[in-house]
Amino acid sequence: MTYQPRVLVSQVIPESTEDVWETVRDFGRIDEWHPVITDCTLEEDGPGDRVGSVRNFQAGEKTVRERLVAHSDADRFYQYTILEGGGAKTNYHSELRLIPITETDRTLAKWVGYFDVEDGTMDDAKENLTPVFTGGLNNLQERFS
Repeated sequence: MTYQPRVLVSQVIPESTEDVWETVRDFGRIDEWHPVITDCTLEEDGPGDRVGSVRNFQAGEKTVRERLVAHSDADRFYQYTILEGGGAKTNYHSELRLIPITETDRTLAKWVGYFDVEDGTMDDAKENLTPVFTGGLNNLQERFS
């Protein structure tokens, strides 16, 4: 399935990629580092790095279910889809990736979401998603400063 990029947020984090990855790598623990996500649990108590794992969490008033579709410790990324709670977005696919900045031992964190929307709802979808990505990456940046 081909997705078109819709929302991309990036942040330089003043810490080694290995340390940042250790914080974010577990798909089921996003509530430990993201300021607006609470009560994250994995269905079936599976590990947070197993492809196919489904997480449930609260984001404000919204309940969201997402499935992990790819995970790589070697390349420091994971990808997931929204199963429920995506609002106007359909065919949603997202990736959180960490890239080493080797010269300074920092990390470039990149969070991108691809999705389809109904006509006239693109701006609403971007306005809802951009602060989620920005909030998470800003919190990581502050955490490691």
